[in-house]
Amino acid sequence: MAGEGRGAAAGSAADRRAAAGSAAAPTAPPSRRRRARGSTGAEARPWLGAALCLPLLAFLAVCFVVPLAGLVPQSLTATPGVLGRALPAPGAAAGAAAGLTLDNYARALAPGGELAAFRHSLVLSASVALLSLGLCLPPAWLLARHRFRGQGALRTVLALPLTFSGVIVGFLAVLVLGRLGLLPALLAALTGERWLAGSAYTLGGLVAAYVYFEVPRAVLTLEAAFRRLDPEVEEAAATLGAGPWARWRLVWLPLAWPALASTLAVTFAASMGSFGVALVLARRLTVVPLSIYTQYTGFLDSGLAAALCLLLAAVTLAANGLLRAAVRGREWVYG
Repeated sequence: MAGEGRGAAAGSAADRRAAAGSAAAPTAPPSRRRRARGSTGAEARPWLGAALCLPLLAFLAVCFVVPLAGLVPQSLTATPGVLGRALPAPGAAAGAAAGLTLDNYARALAPGGELAAFRHSLVLSASVALLSLGLCLPPAWLLARHRFRGQGALRTVLALPLTFSGVIVGFLAVLVLGRLGLLPALLAALTGERWLAGSAYTLGGLVAAYVYFEVPRAVLTLEAAFRRLDPEVEEAAATLGAGPWARWRLVWLPLAWPALASTLAVTFAASMGSFGVALVLARRLTVVPLSIYTQYTGFLDSGLAAALCLLLAAVTLAANGLLRAAVRGREWVYG
């Protein structure tokens, strides 16, 4: 009995020493253990990822630096073109045309020059950005937050414009809203009047065609952002008594504001530089990309075309910067 008592006492002492030893050696936090297990060779060598990105970065740098190095001096050089509008004034020095001048920018921004094209492009791009955001917000939310039958088919339909070029979209707009389009013919059969005939060539027709072209960009940007929003935030607001509209207005809109601003930026920038749709539809008005094409190929005025290119890039970057500033440092999705 005494031996059994001494054995039990020794066992309890060993247990106490083991427990004390385990308490003296604290375990690493779970997050640290996960980082230790998840650290791979790629994470230990961040230069490897940077090296893999070098070919793409070099390609993008060449695509940006080389054209910019050619556009800037060309925009500051007088090129008369076939109309001779940039020729030096009578009595000017013979070498004046060879020097640097801001005449191309003055002509680009003159009221009787290309200023109307900039005004049309700004109105068109802003309208397209706002309409794309408003139309694509519900389907993007539906695709990101719910699972339903036919979801794949809906995503395919929304991504369909990606398979078309701008010229094809322009011809589709002519088939629907042209002078002999399907929609005017249908309205004539119903009302006796060919309503909307030829509207494809107006600013409204351009906006409709551009919106169709920008739908995939808007949906993909919004859906990817909505997937990152935490649904527990909405659940917490619901437990506090917030209704659906209050949750959407007070919870989701502030959280989704960076995605909304990014969608406005990407659709605005793409519309400002889009050329194929305008090439087919811009009959009654002109936009900046079409003016660039006309000045360079039609009038051989490369100086004015270069100035228009740089002004178009400056306006697009300025709009992007304003939207980025409106986000106030929160996560930016585009650019």
